[in-house]
Amino acid sequence: MPKFTNKLLNLLQEENNKIFDVIDNIKNKLLKIYNSDIVRQKDKNLILKIYSSFDELGKSAYKYFNLKENKLFDEAQKEFDNASNVVLKGGISNTVFVWCSEFGEHTCEECASLDGTQYTLEDDIPNSPHPNCKCYIEIAESDGEEDGENDGNGEHTTKNSPKKNKNDEPCDVLEQIENMISEMEQTIEEVSYLSDDIDSDIQELENDLEKVENLISEYDSIIDYLEEEYGRHLPDCENYVDDDYNYIYTLKDNFRKILNDIIDYLKEAYAMINTTRIFISNYFELMYHAYVLKEFEMDKYYHSKANCEATQEMGILGEKSAKELSDFKEKFDQWNNVYAKSHKVSIEEAIADSEQDQIANRLGRERGRRYPNCDCSTLMYDLLPNYKK
Repeated sequence: MPKFTNKLLNLLQEENNKIFDVIDNIKNKLLKIYNSDIVRQKDKNLILKIYSSFDELGKSAYKYFNLKENKLFDEAQKEFDNASNVVLKGGISNTVFVWCSEFGEHTCEECASLDGTQYTLEDDIPNSPHPNCKCYIEIAESDGEEDGENDGNGEHTTKNSPKKNKNDEPCDVLEQIENMISEMEQTIEEVSYLSDDIDSDIQELENDLEKVENLISEYDSIIDYLEEEYGRHLPDCENYVDDDYNYIYTLKDNFRKILNDIIDYLKEAYAMINTTRIFISNYFELMYHAYVLKEFEMDKYYHSKANCEATQEMGILGEKSAKELSDFKEKFDQWNNVYAKSHKVSIEEAIADSEQDQIANRLGRERGRRYPNCDCSTLMYDLLPNYKK
């Protein structure tokens, strides 16, 4: 039996209170991720889903210990079975949402292409492509055996999962989930530095914006006051205000230009924050598929999808921010793969892999601009690995 699962079951059987320390550690990590400003709501839903499973495990373990202590053995066994079930299944619901297209004379290509597509989260389901759409969603349990075929080694595989290697070890789902959580936590921590800097810049810009708006308001009041005498007196007259009026009006015009510049900077800062959230969201989805669903080779798809979504959501500013983040990530990955990981790959290999990622990034931005109202999951469908199509 896998190591981490075995450890939790042993702690449960031994009625060892250390199991609560393990569970609380994971829950605290999840809450830390959940409370980050950089995490989008759809990702918070996934985090809560995992959190609830570990919370359920902790409650069942607590009930089991108490019932066993009070010699209520039948009730205790039910709680033990419930807790064991959570541990063995990894605590993640295997519910999937399947898009079903109703094929007919007028079925459009977009509806037909979505038929059979599975979504692990309800929020991932795209909107109907057009009014009066007759497509519908079925809720199913993914037990790894629907629509399957024999892979030649006696193993049953599905069209939505990679084929297993006969030498594969049993998967410790809970350990994989803990690894995923730790990687999420590390990613949030790393991105938080960038986010904090941008938030600080935004705060300064918003403060400057308020000051400039107040100055312009004051100048408007002065102009309104001087306007009554403007153009009515000769320069020698004590009521001559034309020069003051022109000076104040020029100041106001200059500050109006500054105001527009600040607003433009703010738009760029907001776009970068939102793009970062979109990139993090797609990275979380990528990890979920890799760690929990054991679906690999999906990095190009999620790279392109992130670029597509940022471009659709914020137009040219989103496209610009997506390009900047993608370029930075690829340069970092090149350095990380060549130097930080003990020369895992050669420089040439790192550059070649990076260029393949950049092709996907550019394609995502191009399609996002060309089709601003089409779901990016559909737009980038051709970049999914074959077993997901």
